[in-house]
Amino acid sequence: MNRFLILLAGLGTLVLAAAQEPAAYDPERERARINAERRQALERYGQEEADCYQRFAVNDCLTEMRRRRRVALEELRRQEIILDDERRAAAAAEKIRRTEAQAAERNNVLAQEQREAAQKADQERQQRARQKQATQTAPGPAAAASAPIRPAAAAGAAAAEAAQRAAMQRAYEERQREAEERRKERERAQSGKAPSTSRPLPVPP
Repeated sequence: MNRFLILLAGLGTLVLAAAQEPAAYDPERERARINAERRQALERYGQEEADCYQRFAVNDCLTEMRRRRRVALEELRRQEIILDDERRAAAAAEKIRRTEAQAAERNNVLAQEQREAAQKADQERQQRARQKQATQTAPGPAAAASAPIRPAAAAGAAAAEAAQRAAMQRAYEERQREAEERRKERERAQSGKAPSTSRPLPVPP
């Protein structure tokens, strides 16, 4: 019966503590509450222990008091362990969060570098393609030389070539005439005769 009453009182204490718990959960505030309740329990059970020595059944009183003290302290210790576990879990979660944030930042930087590299490579590829197309489209020297001549240009070239041939022919004839004159002068000088001014006799019909 006494054990049942003790358990009921303990449950009532937990329910009251839960009802009085603030909406914003604060682990440090909970830890301070546990420490305060532990001090109060030690003081209360210390007083009960002193009262037991004033009773007739000292041993029974001390046994019951110590059991209740152990139950109360174990409950406070259980709550403290929960807080410790929560603190370790929060620290581990924060470490994971920082690690993931750093990894995400590295991935973002790497992705940005890859995008810039791909963009640069694409620009270079497009530039090479434009240069290749321009090279294939523009005629080279050989192609320009072998290209068909327009009619007007062909006529002008033919006229210039004809005039050049005529000039060369006139120069050739002039050189031939001068050579013939020099030959005749040499012949007259060798024969000592003056050039005849008489006309040749007419040829009979």
